[in-house]
Amino acid sequence: MVLDVVFRPELYKTSSARFLYKDMAVPIVLHLLLLWQAHAQTAANQNNQNFQPPGFQNRYYQVLWPAQTVVDETGQIWIVDARYHQVLLMKTTSRYVSWPAFYTEYAGTRGLSGYVDGSRLKARFNAPSGLVISTDPRRPRRIYIADSGNHCIRVVAYESGRIATVAGSPVTKGWRDGPGQEAKFEQPSSLGMDPEGLHLFVLDNFRRIRYIQLYLKKKTVSTLVGGACRAVARWTVYESIVQRRVGCHPDWSATLAGEQVDVYVSGEGIFKCTGHQATCAPRNHPALADRVSTQLLSKAYAQSLLEGIPPEDPYDMPLVLPPASQ
Repeated sequence: MVLDVVFRPELYKTSSARFLYKDMAVPIVLHLLLLWQAHAQTAANQNNQNFQPPGFQNRYYQVLWPAQTVVDETGQIWIVDARYHQVLLMKTTSRYVSWPAFYTEYAGTRGLSGYVDGSRLKARFNAPSGLVISTDPRRPRRIYIADSGNHCIRVVAYESGRIATVAGSPVTKGWRDGPGQEAKFEQPSSLGMDPEGLHLFVLDNFRRIRYIQLYLKKKTVSTLVGGACRAVARWTVYESIVQRRVGCHPDWSATLAGEQVDVYVSGEGIFKCTGHQATCAPRNHPALADRVSTQLLSKAYAQSLLEGIPPEDPYDMPLVLPPASQ
């Protein structure tokens, strides 16, 4: 119940006013109580406005967070069809009408579920339930898809029509942070992304927000604390398509907050001597010398080899982050 009572003490001085307010004594007291609570809450907010949790940088992004349907900057409508395992596209006009009225099958095969990357028409999805589109005109368009049945996040390169997996694996579902396909999801349902296409947020298992750093070579997945993302705005496009804008703090990590989160630990960067079992010290014998053995690699030399490896997603584009001063 919402009380809408205006307390005017100057009217209470007359006898008629006392008669009128006689039956309103309880609402007036409640109204004063609400005013006191609002004042106390405002004072508390002012005292806590400079509070910063330990380890957090309070980074903040407003992201577009649609559901099964999203409208791109040109007015085209993109739809994920969980029942028939497809991504559909509705163009702004057609041969007969000047508004979006007919859809085309953009990716996947109608009625066939599965997990296949590659060409959009040969790719397979399993009950995709959410998608989002990058809108930065400086970068090629990317369509990110929450492939719920396969427990992973997929991406479509609009120019080439190629599909790749960004994070998660269709083999095993779960809840684990880590890079790329080493991370685990369980029925991701919707996605949110900033306009630059650098930060992707996933509603996983209908209750947890997962954050993917798209600007990294290995798209690292982390779990955020509850309340890290909050609704900012909501509007309707084409009379019935609901779009949302959500504010998110990507550095509000559940791990930093002390929650028990399964995190993948990689062995990359740990180089072992496998050339001989006795010792890893240099040998003088030509056949076992470190300078000629292919199995005895120094850390610096091994790192130089890793730098020449291309990104694990061949359809991804290199991203250059702007300087911090901009």
